Amino acid sequence: MHLLDTVKKHLIKIKERLFNEYHSDKPSNELSTWINKPDESTLSKWWKPGIPSIDDVTHGAINPKSTTLKWFGMDNEIHFDSIKETHNDWGFTKDNVNYTFNSLGYRNDEPEGERDFTVLISGDSHTFGIALDDEQIWPSQFKIFLQQQYPKCKVINISCPGGSNDWISRSLSCAIQTVKPDLVIAVYTYPNRREAIWDSGYLWQLNTTVPDNPRQNEYEEFQSWFMTINKHTDYYNMMKNHWLVKLACNNKTTLIPSQVTQMQLIQKQLGTILQYNDVARDCKHFGPRVHREFAKQIYNKFCRLQNIKKNV
Repeated sequence: MHLLDTVKKHLIKIKERLFNEYHSDKPSNELSTWINKPDESTLSKWWKPGIPSIDDVTHGAINPKSTTLKWFGMDNEIHFDSIKETHNDWGFTKDNVNYTFNSLGYRNDEPEGERDFTVLISGDSHTFGIALDDEQIWPSQFKIFLQQQYPKCKVINISCPGGSNDWISRSLSCAIQTVKPDLVIAVYTYPNRREAIWDSGYLWQLNTTVPDNPRQNEYEEFQSWFMTINKHTDYYNMMKNHWLVKLACNNKTTLIPSQVTQMQLIQKQLGTILQYNDVARDCKHFGPRVHREFAKQIYNKFCRLQNIKKNV
């Protein structure tokens, strides 16, 4: 009964908002402004041209900027000390992983500066590269391959740990006009993830963990979102996001879509060859060999697309 009462309260609020903002003689100021200039105004602060601020989606945390750290997020010293068993080729220590953050709080290149080719990438923690050194993550490995053709290329990686497919499509769609990339790579994540916005306006990246951030007390809203998540809505949402990225590229920018399960397949294939599971320093995320092979596969896709364009 408590849940039903809560739903009824929300329905009352929805009806009040409909009456006051949409059924009244005059639309709200925000809606009126948008109707008059739909391409120059925004109804939601989460949809603005340019690279989104990563600080807006990290659950209250402020990402480091223009610095290099030895630890970040779940890849921390306490967790490292708790790891009991690793294989002989694991090779990670407390000192051999560097996280270099650019001025916006992302990894890889700064958006500005001279370049002969620009790549825009978005994904989750695997593409961000949790528990891997700057040079080990697949966007850096992809850049090495790409430099064979474009020595001054830039790889702009706006991936977010915990990011959803909503984040991936939103970040790419907002950034494309500003960055003007030659190539966009979207590595979609687990489809159950969502961007949820609470009644307070606070955006939360939904995954499979219960929020414990002191700023987030709306647990009823949090719980209700999970009732809408199933296989059908997962794939609906994933396809909606992919179509959004495709339309943002507008047939002018080359798009390579992939999915995090591709990295998982690579890990399994390598495991058969190496006789161990290639993992990062936190023993959870994919390891450096997986990243290098994934970068190689993405580069090969890019080369195939180049050849197709040349033959058209």
